[in-house]
Amino acid sequence: MIKDIILQEIKKILKNNLPQENFIDLQPPTNFHFGDYSTSIALKLTKVFKKNPLEIAENIKKNFPKLKEIEKIDVISPGFINFWLSKKYLLKNLEEAYKNNFHFPKFYFGTNKKIMVEFAHPNTHKLFHIGHLRNISIGETIVRIFEALGNKVIRANYQGDVGLHIAKCLYGIKTSKIKIEKLKTLEEKIDFIGKMYTLGTKAYEENENAKQEIIKINQQIYNQDKEILSLWQQTRQWSLDYFEKIYKRVDSHFDRYYFESEMAKRAIEICFEALKKGILEKSQGAIVFNGKKYGLDTRVFINSLGYPTYEGKELALAEKEFSEFGEIDKNIHCVTPEQTSFFKVTFKVQEILNPKITGKQYHLAYEWVNLKTGKMSSREGNIVEANWLIDKIKEKIIKDFKCDEKTAEILAVSSAKYSFLKNSPKTAINFDIDESISINGNSAPYLIYTYVRCRSILNKKNTSLDLSITKDDSIILEIDELNILRKLYQFKEVVLKAGQEFSPNHIATYLYDLTSQYNLFYQKYPILKAKENIKNLRLLITLTTANTIKKGLELLGIKTVEKM
Repeated sequence: MIKDIILQEIKKILKNNLPQENFIDLQPPTNFHFGDYSTSIALKLTKVFKKNPLEIAENIKKNFPKLKEIEKIDVISPGFINFWLSKKYLLKNLEEAYKNNFHFPKFYFGTNKKIMVEFAHPNTHKLFHIGHLRNISIGETIVRIFEALGNKVIRANYQGDVGLHIAKCLYGIKTSKIKIEKLKTLEEKIDFIGKMYTLGTKAYEENENAKQEIIKINQQIYNQDKEILSLWQQTRQWSLDYFEKIYKRVDSHFDRYYFESEMAKRAIEICFEALKKGILEKSQGAIVFNGKKYGLDTRVFINSLGYPTYEGKELALAEKEFSEFGEIDKNIHCVTPEQTSFFKVTFKVQEILNPKITGKQYHLAYEWVNLKTGKMSSREGNIVEANWLIDKIKEKIIKDFKCDEKTAEILAVSSAKYSFLKNSPKTAINFDIDESISINGNSAPYLIYTYVRCRSILNKKNTSLDLSITKDDSIILEIDELNILRKLYQFKEVVLKAGQEFSPNHIATYLYDLTSQYNLFYQKYPILKAKENIKNLRLLITLTTANTIKKGLELLGIKTVEKM
C-alpha cells in the first residue's frame, strides 16, 4: 500500500531516529482540502531534534523522493505534512474496484493466521433478546472482516444450558397446569418457557419452599438425574431449534457449539489440579483464585456445594477451544463489559495453567442496548425479543416503503444490524425503530437505496463501459469526482482499521460518508446526459461506488436488494 511506502520513506529521511516504533502518524485528514494523508511527525520531533517543527517538516518534504503515486506534498503551519495522491493512481484504483477486485491488506495476530471468534451466547430456556442481536451482529462482522484480512476464522458459540435460570424455568413447568404435549408450534413452546421462567423467578424470590425446590432441580440437572433429565433435554431442544431459526434469519452460522453442560465434569478436574499446584486455594468451603498478587479480583471457581461456577467452567472451555482446531493465534470473546473482571481473572488462571496461550485471549466488550421507551428485563417478563423487534421494523418498512415481503425482510434485518454496527461497540444504544429505517439518515435503507440508485443508473446505460478512460492523462476531473475517487481509495484501509481496532463502526461510517458524497455528486452533475468520455468516467464511478457499498455491507453481514 502507498501508505506503507510513505511511512518507510519518512523513516529513511529521519534515519530511523525515532523514539519508538509506530511513532509516525499517517492518516487521511477529515477534509480532502488537506490531501489524502497527513502527518504531525514534525511536531512530535521538535524536542528530539531541537528544531522548529516547520523546519523539520520542510526538510522531510525536500528529501522525500519523487514517486509516481504522489502528486504533491504540502507543509502547513504549525508543521503538518500533507500528501496528495496522483490522479493517475486514483484512477488505477477505480479500475480495480470496477472489476470487484477488493484485495485487502493482510493482518494477522500470529504465524498460524487462525483465530476464533466466540459470539451470540444465548442461554437455553430464555429468549434471544435485543442484546443478543447486537452481540451476533458484532460477532458476525468481526468474523467477516478478519476473513477479508486473510485469516482462517473459527465461529464459536458458547451457550448456557445449565444453571439456576433453567431450574427456575423447569420449576415453573412442573407446577404449571399446562400440559406441554398440547404445545404444537415452536412459537408456542418458546412463549411458554418464557412465561415459566418468569413464574419460576417470582416463586424463587417470594417463596422459601419454592426456592429450595428450585435449588434441588438445579442439582438434579448438574447430576443428570433421570427425574428431571427428560424434561430438561426436551425443553433445551426447543430453545436450540428457536436459536437456529434466528441464526438463519440474521445470516449467521457456527462451526462449533459449546455448552455449559459439557464443561462441568472437566471443570471440576481442572480446578482440583490447579488447587494441587497452588494456583487456586480453599476458602470457606469453596475453591477460589486469590487475584490480589496479580492486581485482580478474587473469584470463586468451585462453590461451597461442590459445583463449578462460570469461572470454573471457563477453564474447561478454554482447554477445548485451544485444542480442537489446532493452534490458534487469538480467541476473541464478544461479551458485555460487566464481565471484564471475570475475563481478567479467568484469562490469568488459564495462562498460568497453559503458558502457551498467554496473550491469546481477548475480551471484545460491547455495551448494552435498550429501546428508547425504557430498559428491558427478562425477570419481569418484558424482554425485547429479537424476532419481535425485527418483525416490528418489517411492519413499518412494508407500510412506509410499499415493498414486497422478501425485500422488507432483508431491509428489516439490515436496519436492525446497521443500527448496532454504526455505533462503536463501546457505546450504549437506545434503539429507535423510526431512526433505523430513515431513508434520509444514517441507516441501512439509506445505504441500500443509494446502491439501488447506482444500479438503476447503470441499467439505463446504452453503451459498454470503457476502461481506457482510467489511463487518459488528459482528462480533467471535477473536484467532486476527484474527492469520490479519494474516498473510494480509502476503503481498504478502513477495513484494515476496523479489524485492528475491533470496530466495525469504521466501515459503517465510511459507507455513510461515501453514499452521502455520491448522492451530492448525483444531484450536482449529469451522468447519462454528459459528454461521452465524461459519461463513461461517471458511470465507472457509479459502478465502483455500487460495488464498494455492496462489499462494505457484506462485511457488516448485511444483504442488499436490487429494487426498493
